[in-house]
Amino acid sequence: MSHWYFRRYVTSEEERAGRASPQLLREVAAMVRPYWAKIVAILAAAIVSIASNLAVPYITKQMIDVGVLRGDVAALTALSLTYLAALGASWAASYVRGYYTSWVANRVIYDLRVRMFKHLHRLDLDYFARNPPGKVMSRIINDTESLGEAVSVGVVDLVASVLTLGGALLIMVKLSLELSLVAFSIVPIMAVATLVIARRTRRAYLRTREKVAEVTSELEKSVAGAREMQTYIMRKRVSVREFTKVNLETLRASLEATKMTASISPVMNLIRAGGICAVLWCGGHLLVKGRVTVGTLVAFFGYLEMFFRPVMTLTMFYNTMQAALAALERIVEFLREEPRVKERPGAVELRDVAGEVVFEDVWFGYDPDRPVIRGVSLRIMPGERVAIVGPTGAGKTTLVSLLLRFYDPQRGRVLIDGVDVRDVKIESLRRCVGYVPQEAVLFSGTVMDNIKFGRDVPDEEVVELCKLIGLHELIMQLPQGYQTPVREGGRNLSVGQRQLIAVARALLTNPRILVFDEAASSVDPVTEEKIRRTISTLLRGRTCIIIAHRLSMAAGADRIVVMDGGRVVEEGTHEELLKKGGLYAHLYEIQYGRAAVSP
Repeated sequence: MSHWYFRRYVTSEEERAGRASPQLLREVAAMVRPYWAKIVAILAAAIVSIASNLAVPYITKQMIDVGVLRGDVAALTALSLTYLAALGASWAASYVRGYYTSWVANRVIYDLRVRMFKHLHRLDLDYFARNPPGKVMSRIINDTESLGEAVSVGVVDLVASVLTLGGALLIMVKLSLELSLVAFSIVPIMAVATLVIARRTRRAYLRTREKVAEVTSELEKSVAGAREMQTYIMRKRVSVREFTKVNLETLRASLEATKMTASISPVMNLIRAGGICAVLWCGGHLLVKGRVTVGTLVAFFGYLEMFFRPVMTLTMFYNTMQAALAALERIVEFLREEPRVKERPGAVELRDVAGEVVFEDVWFGYDPDRPVIRGVSLRIMPGERVAIVGPTGAGKTTLVSLLLRFYDPQRGRVLIDGVDVRDVKIESLRRCVGYVPQEAVLFSGTVMDNIKFGRDVPDEEVVELCKLIGLHELIMQLPQGYQTPVREGGRNLSVGQRQLIAVARALLTNPRILVFDEAASSVDPVTEEKIRRTISTLLRGRTCIIIAHRLSMAAGADRIVVMDGGRVVEEGTHEELLKKGGLYAHLYEIQYGRAAVSP
């Protein structure tokens, strides 16, 4: 019961009650509209089931009053068969309703998740910088499931409850107005008790959810930093203590919430028992006075149960809708999230790219009041190999992010072959710019799948490319060669293997502009040499931008650009910059010693 209650009545936004705006309800209608035929079938099955259930107590009354008390065997037989037919119809209708309800719920969840996943790929990096992965995943998984259940089960249950309650009311009044008034007097008491308990339980579970989030955070830190936890024993012990403390607080909050939740059923049953007792007492007096028959009294008790159950459902339905609407609001908020980097109307395709890259007085900051790039002007000629170096935080990677339009500059322009990248179709732009990140990200699949990365190219072309960059021999040493499965994040491959796969992936697009974003910063010297050799041989005729912490990667470039504090402070060849004795020479001295600085 506690889990059921938690799922339906508790969300971190539940306090935002009364937000069932027509716009949100239209969103729900749009989601279920494609399945209107199934909805009609569900409602029809619900009506058949309700009608059959309502008929059963009345048939029972007739069996007692006519068949038993009057001794009419033929009538008793006919009524017994009718009774069985009504039960059979109810069971069949319940099956149809249950099956199609589940079908619609799962289909709505499926459609929403596909729609949200596609939308996820429209969003730019700024969205992911502002929203932690857990929050995004929760919207796609948990909120869709909550809404899917509410859209189908909640709405159908509401309709079924109203119809059952209405039918039971009419028949109860027809059977005995006096007994009906006694039963109706219990409804306000049940409604008030339900709302009071629900409000208190909601507050208790809100605290529980906060504590669960803290437990999740501790788990995430421990799993993500498993290597560090194993290495630093003291940190491991502290982590265990912290987790135990948070987990204990979660237990206490959960027990408090469970205590409140556990009171719902006994309280409701107590009130209902009081109502039944009152009806029985009054019914007994009416029976003694001859104002009702035995069959009528038995049938009335059957309808009394049908009356109480929908009343309890309807009193709780407000809270159910709040949980569903909170989930819907989060989903709609996500789907309305627009990328800040948008494709302009009339954007052009980049064709026959020569590879000239120009940064024209570019200013940019993730926070507009704190610029990371400050007035950078830089021209890279077609086929030129330019290394960009500088201390951490100088703005090197940010500059490349502007080239790829992960972000747009606040001032200035970035141009390829004289065309502002904001006037270019994003897909076309990223097709002509190959990108090798500092940390290669590999996905589930084989090594071959990760190199192709969704591209439809022959395996032979991949093999030839890998031979050219010196990756083929490494891959053939793997258990299944190119068909070796890649574990999550490429954990079964070395850092060097992952980085070379990223290089092959970028080269497979045959880009005119290639960016190495500190691609050799975490690899061994052998792999670094392979990457450097690849740059020297395969990239002739291509524009190459090398962001490097290791100055050995920059030394062979045609030109080296030194950045500091978001500005270009030096430019020149390796030898020129060493002779100049500026920031580049200082960085080189730190990495390789004073002897290497001599002219």
